[in-house]
Amino acid sequence: MPLCRTAVAVALLVGLAPALVRSQPPQRADQTYTSAATAILVDVVVRDRKGRPVTDLDAADFELFEDNVAQKVDTFSRVSRGGGIGLNVALRSPANTTSVMTSRPTGPAEKAPDQAPEATVALVFDRLSPESLRLAQRATLDYVPASGDSEVRVGVFATEPGLQVLQRYTTDRVVVRNAVARVLPGSSSDQDRLEHADELRTQRRTLETQNATSTAAAGSTSGATLARGASEIGAREAELRLVQTELNMLRSFESMDRDHRGHSIAGALIEVVETLAMLPGRKTIVFFSEGLPVSPALSAQLDAVIDAANHANVTTYAIDAHGLRTRSGTADLKKEMDGFVDDRFGALGIGSDRTQQPLTMTFERVEDTLRLDNRTGLARLADDTGGFLVEQSNDLSAAFRRIDEDNQFHYLLSYSPLNTTFDGKYRSIRVKVRRPSTQVFARRGYRALRRGSDAESATLEGPALAILQGGRLPNAFPVHAGGFSFPDPARPGLTPILVHVRTDALHFTIDERKSTYSSRSAIVVRVKDAAGHEAQRLSQHYVLTGDVRDIDTARQGDIIFYREVDLDPGIYTIESVVFDAGARGGSARVTTLSVPSAGGRDAAMSSLVLVNRIEETADAPVSAAKSRPPLYVGSTLLYPNLGESISKAAVKELPFYFTLYEGGTAGRITAQLLRNGRPFAEAPVTLTPSTTARVQHVGRLPISTLPVGTYELRIVLKDAGRELSRTAFFTLIE
Repeated sequence: MPLCRTAVAVALLVGLAPALVRSQPPQRADQTYTSAATAILVDVVVRDRKGRPVTDLDAADFELFEDNVAQKVDTFSRVSRGGGIGLNVALRSPANTTSVMTSRPTGPAEKAPDQAPEATVALVFDRLSPESLRLAQRATLDYVPASGDSEVRVGVFATEPGLQVLQRYTTDRVVVRNAVARVLPGSSSDQDRLEHADELRTQRRTLETQNATSTAAAGSTSGATLARGASEIGAREAELRLVQTELNMLRSFESMDRDHRGHSIAGALIEVVETLAMLPGRKTIVFFSEGLPVSPALSAQLDAVIDAANHANVTTYAIDAHGLRTRSGTADLKKEMDGFVDDRFGALGIGSDRTQQPLTMTFERVEDTLRLDNRTGLARLADDTGGFLVEQSNDLSAAFRRIDEDNQFHYLLSYSPLNTTFDGKYRSIRVKVRRPSTQVFARRGYRALRRGSDAESATLEGPALAILQGGRLPNAFPVHAGGFSFPDPARPGLTPILVHVRTDALHFTIDERKSTYSSRSAIVVRVKDAAGHEAQRLSQHYVLTGDVRDIDTARQGDIIFYREVDLDPGIYTIESVVFDAGARGGSARVTTLSVPSAGGRDAAMSSLVLVNRIEETADAPVSAAKSRPPLYVGSTLLYPNLGESISKAAVKELPFYFTLYEGGTAGRITAQLLRNGRPFAEAPVTLTPSTTARVQHVGRLPISTLPVGTYELRIVLKDAGRELSRTAFFTLIE
């Protein structure tokens, strides 16, 4: 039977079969989680000033900081393994895995294993030119022996077109070598484009110099010679325009190609992280690339890769496959700056703008080249995940030996963060060693998201959010989403957020050998304030799996994502994305929500909620004064309508729901029905008498006699000369 779990409140997977839904009560809305369940793992490699591993440190030698606040190290382990990918990498260490509890746990301590789990290495080849690929393949094949088994699982992947799994994780060195040999070079070379751009700039400079010389000499000539000179100047001007047009086209293509490659690389790396996330032991990516773009548009994609890797505790080693370059990134920057100066001086000299581009665009091009220096993105990826960058070297065997040493011996620290607020913000991690002249390699942070132990939800966040970057909202399948404000005086910013998708919209994979089906998806919600800053990020990873005979039932279900967040007063944009990992696509919705100020006039009434379904529950949560589940009315759970069309044949009355708080319970309330902005019907709303300052009202709107179309239901509160209203729209179909 498919099973989906959530980390908070009423997160439900419903509808696998109607009887099944009724027989299983929803998860309690007052469920809580303690910070003791949150353990941050940090792999640490320590080397001396000569680059040799330091293997004799104790727990007392380490200091660990989160956001510059000292943390208590809960567990300390020395992890040692016998060997690596290659041969003859001898590393003496104190012993096999040794685990030390630095603080006493609440339950019985687990005995440290006698042997550390196998390490896993993913060899990932980006799009490489033939020369760079030969260097990367030769180095890998020279290091990986031609026979025998490795003590490390190794997988081989390529990033273009899309992620290619050339070899799943295995300890068989022969099949690993065969997979590495099958990697193909990319379809084009960045080096060729750079050299062609150089040729065009040189040609442009030559033509401009010739024209300047001819113009200066024109004053001393006359007659036929002057006419001939003018004709030559005109021809060169025409050629200059063609050269500049080609140069502009080349730059535009380069920009588009870079953006495409950046998204493709980020998606592929996140998929590789997914393959490593659930594996035990040290997890490593060795990434061969000629450069990783980090332009402003793609920086968020790189952040997503780093977040996913850090959440899954994956270390990345980036290898600049160019090797020893004949052309450096600094030279490219200098050429762009020289071109910028030439363009501007030329424009000032002739009173025109030959490039047909604004000054800011040309300057941004220079700045862009600085950001796109080959090492920038690769260095960030490696440094922020605890690895290192290998560049300006044709001898990659030394890098492999060092990676093997890191896999064979490292320290594993864990701590429970003092800051237990899961606000989606980035938390920096810094590890210090109380021994001079040492280098420490460890991941630099993580994003504080409440996900329990489900590491996969982080790895799907990147591709889920990436589909928002295309400008137009993706709409691969129907999705409904919404947020509601319930300004309870105890929680004035209480905001339930829901996303609904039917399982028949998702891609299901059938394993004929095992006679099973599976489907993986993720729902990610990003809440942004009026300034466009991210206030909250929420996510959940869903796995549907079961016997293939039950696949039709699985396709008849619904996934309802539910979270409660507390927001400050203001206007918010809620971006909701459903990402289908099997289909590599998804759908997104954007809604807006206003959160009123605590105690203000607008805080007297909640949002108006149209109700799809009402369910009686046997174990409704206790309505404590501090936390009242907003969608429970007594023992009844309300499932909101998030914009789904309503069938008149199936529904005779449309339930609606709102809550009144202090200052709003004594007013006169009217329900108004509007169509096309015009009043259609109106009736008073009678509240159930209550002695409390919080009144929940569930009403029913008869719809069986209404014609099909779109309607607006408006609840109006009038009291002491003031008027307050809440609205909700719905669409009727036959």
